[in-house]
Amino acid sequence: MSRPRNAVLGILPICLLAACAGMPMDDAVPLAMPAPAPPPVSTTPAPDTARAQFIVQQRGEARRLEVTGALSRARQHWRYVLALASDDAEARQQIARLDTLIRTRRDAALAQGEAAMMRGQAAAAQTAFLRVLALDGANDQARRRLIELETRAAFARQDRKDERARMARAAGIVLPEGE
Repeated sequence: MSRPRNAVLGILPICLLAACAGMPMDDAVPLAMPAPAPPPVSTTPAPDTARAQFIVQQRGEARRLEVTGALSRARQHWRYVLALASDDAEARQQIARLDTLIRTRRDAALAQGEAAMMRGQAAAAQTAFLRVLALDGANDQARRRLIELETRAAFARQDRKDERARMARAAGIVLPEGE
């Protein structure tokens, strides 16, 4: 019984194909080709537009940073503008102005720091030298002075510790190690 069934199942697909092949083609309904997909819309702006937008952003950021007092960072943003638009007169002017302003403030802070050290005001000197480094991170004089201040403070702490230990020994008190 399975043999005639297999024969019918084998012939059935052939008969269906023959029946489909014999069907008349209707010329009134043309075969429609799918429409080509539209070209992808680019979400990234054209290079010139992106460049102009970047320059506008850098100008705004430079102005914002200058208002907040971050002069070195503001100068860096103007340098970005100048790197992309080498004929930008405003960027050149702002860089030159900020260079002068940074130099003036740096020199004033260095003088304040030196004066504070001469008066023995370590905290004021440290603040002034840190201000110098905020303006000019590569300033060796300010770095050396900060190291000197830290060294003096470490020696002063050790002297106080030694003095406490001497006083305790003189009073017959044994201090724990490290105090």
